[in-house]
Amino acid sequence: MRLFLVVVSAAVLVSAQDTPAPGCTAQSFSIPSWLLDNVAYTDNAVSFDVRNRATNYTASLVCETAEAGVNACSIDGEASSDDPLEASVDTTEDPTVFSLTQSWSCDDREKNLTFTATGTASASLNYTSPLLIRGSLTAPITITPSYPTGPTGHNTPGCTSRSNSPSWTLTTIHYTDEPAVGNSSVAYENFNVLITNPAIAYQASCMPGGGGNGLDDGGVAHLTCAGAEFQSGFMGAYPIATKAGFDPVEKGFWLEQTWFCDDEDAARPIQLTSSASTTLPLTCTTSPDPTNQTTNTYCVSDPPTITLTADNNTHPNITTLPPYVLTDPLPISPSRGDGCTLTSLFEPGWVFSAFQSVTTNTTTKDSEKGEETVSFEIILAAQDIGFQYPIPIYQGSASEEEGWWACEIGADGGNGLPLWPYECRFKWDGETKGLVVDAKWECKDLDLEHPVRFSGISTSVVNSTLTCETVDGQSTCSTTDPGYSWSAPIEDVTWGAE
Repeated sequence: MRLFLVVVSAAVLVSAQDTPAPGCTAQSFSIPSWLLDNVAYTDNAVSFDVRNRATNYTASLVCETAEAGVNACSIDGEASSDDPLEASVDTTEDPTVFSLTQSWSCDDREKNLTFTATGTASASLNYTSPLLIRGSLTAPITITPSYPTGPTGHNTPGCTSRSNSPSWTLTTIHYTDEPAVGNSSVAYENFNVLITNPAIAYQASCMPGGGGNGLDDGGVAHLTCAGAEFQSGFMGAYPIATKAGFDPVEKGFWLEQTWFCDDEDAARPIQLTSSASTTLPLTCTTSPDPTNQTTNTYCVSDPPTITLTADNNTHPNITTLPPYVLTDPLPISPSRGDGCTLTSLFEPGWVFSAFQSVTTNTTTKDSEKGEETVSFEIILAAQDIGFQYPIPIYQGSASEEEGWWACEIGADGGNGLPLWPYECRFKWDGETKGLVVDAKWECKDLDLEHPVRFSGISTSVVNSTLTCETVDGQSTCSTTDPGYSWSAPIEDVTWGAE
């Protein structure tokens, strides 16, 4: 038997919010999804609670299943909601398939937007944990948000059980001490170690932070440790954190690490923190410096591999986290600001820099001034830009429309999350120093496979003194301040899915 249970205008529970939650717009773009909880089966009904994770909207659904076919669902509560919710359940076989479609509005940003999302998930009849249904947006744009992979090893089979007795392996242990020679040199002291947590197959490389003489004078070195999370922007909101220290006098080493597991139940992720310490078995050699005024010391571990267990063989401190958060994206926050998509929607603009004008066949008579070409660098005026930098735009061929020039877009280093145009044209007025850019760009920060494409026009003035140099009849003019940059809002923005 194939059974579909449909709900329209589901009522909210007492805990439901009458107005959208703070961050409604950002959450709706990044995690349009629902949690189903308290799923219960009887001979004649299926019931469950629903919470929209983007808005905190909640509803309780009860679906009578006494008769075959489509059965309407009643609502536990009072008045119906203004936000339509449709739900269906297929109980033909085990697992049960749950499907949801919902529309809602967000008014927490400069523009009010209406979202519609749909999603499906399945669970066995005896499943007792909250069930996550990840949605795909069909409005205001059609995208399926990309979710992070989560912290290293979090869902590796055995993560939880192996973490019950924490241990670490230390390798590549090196200590260097090169004292200063009078006032003519700088002391150099360094320590390196590679830490491996076998429960999650995670490695972190540790070294003194801050550069220079990395170890504290006569004290413990507080090391900077980083692993795969340092090189990836797709780890999510819960990166593994490792603290470590080294005492060069006593050769003592300590570490504290926080990691995560949800291999037993993604709806019940846990955070684990544990620490360990030891005295390192360092074997050192010494040699005089070239001036024979000081002695340099170089140490390695013997044996080269050290295994640490948690202090006093204690179990880790465990904190239970909200369901499924290990693979949620980093939340939008004032400290991070908006990324590509939200910037393009609410405050679109370009930041320009490195302006340069080159005029060929220059003579002393302005009337005989030769052909001028310009170039500049450009990047979207987003707050959350990561490690991205502006890319150059060069003047290409003349467009059919008078005054416009095609953009020759410079190399972007193969960046997977571009913040610059993939196609553009521009006008340049050398008299007024006015620059008009008609550009198309795309944002992949929400959906890597189906980026949102934008287009719009910016108008600005290079409001800086230009310094020119003429060599062999070619005049090159650049902003007097090489660090000068200027911003321009993007007008007449249009957008849509690829």
